[in-house]
Amino acid sequence: MKKLLSILLFLTIVTAFSACKKTRPDDSNPPSTSPFDIYAAGREGNVAKYWKNGNGVSLGSGTGSSDANAMVLVGNDIHIVGYEVNASGKYVAKYWKNGKATSLTDGTQDAFANDIFVQGSDVYVAGQEIAAGKSTYQAKYWKNGVPVILTNDNQNAVAAGIAVIGNDVYVIGEYRNLDWPSTITCYWKNGQLFNLSDRTRAAADQALTVSGSDLYLVWSESYNSSGQSQTRYSKNLGNPILINESAADVRGNSITISGSDVYIGGSGTTAGTNAIVAKYWKNGSPVNLSNGPESAFGHSIAVLGDDVYVAGYRDGNKGSDAVAQYWKNGNAVAITNGSQAALIRKIIVVKK
Repeated sequence: MKKLLSILLFLTIVTAFSACKKTRPDDSNPPSTSPFDIYAAGREGNVAKYWKNGNGVSLGSGTGSSDANAMVLVGNDIHIVGYEVNASGKYVAKYWKNGKATSLTDGTQDAFANDIFVQGSDVYVAGQEIAAGKSTYQAKYWKNGVPVILTNDNQNAVAAGIAVIGNDVYVIGEYRNLDWPSTITCYWKNGQLFNLSDRTRAAADQALTVSGSDLYLVWSESYNSSGQSQTRYSKNLGNPILINESAADVRGNSITISGSDVYIGGSGTTAGTNAIVAKYWKNGSPVNLSNGPESAFGHSIAVLGDDVYVAGYRDGNKGSDAVAQYWKNGNAVAITNGSQAALIRKIIVVKK
């Protein structure tokens, strides 16, 4: 009897202690004390998503594959563009504002939205759509949903990035005439075409950004039969500056400005490994973010104060799929677990 009473007394004490403990805050998930919010946009599995401080929000309807290609924040509004495949198997250019979807195209021809810029109440989206009755993509942008076509039916073209300064609309991208074997890097100012390269190099990646009233362009191009790339950038449409480092493959695909410093994010090769490594360049000087054995890729760069963020993905290991992650000052932070292939195409860091 005494042994039974002792057991009952012990169970009563444990139960009371457990009940008291449940009323305390969850020590395993303390509230974030970071002064910054980190937003990322991309996809996980076949669904477009964005993440705020690692918490994911699905954008795609789930009826077809989708992807988020670009994002901007304006006040409390989150603007994202990309695409979604409709029930007929066509790619539809999409714009999401605070998670609410708007189709920029009618779904009869394949189309993609690649970049977004917001000026006041005007929303500009760059992308491309197959011309009606043709097999060629027309580069275009949409201002508040109304399309502006940049190329004709005899060209295959992509509008990769867009920015507005005053009344001038700048679009960067690539095109080729149908009788050309390779693409040319170009930009359009208010619809007028200007070439940034010639047919001796094949266009690869393009991006632009605005800092104050200054316009910065960055682009990469394959320069040899192995498909290795070189990267150039320019300020206010001035003479291009070649990133001249020892690596044979330099693929910059995103750009941001902090003070007088130019930061370019991307990927490339480095000595001592066959893996592709995520990288960034500060005023042309490389900083490696990974070292293999898995390949890793940077797709977007942001700088806040002394902190440099590069977002993209790394290839999975031990049977896992690609992991969406970003690097903060060279330290990797995964936001997916590798159960589904995932990547980040845009990262934005803001003060709370």
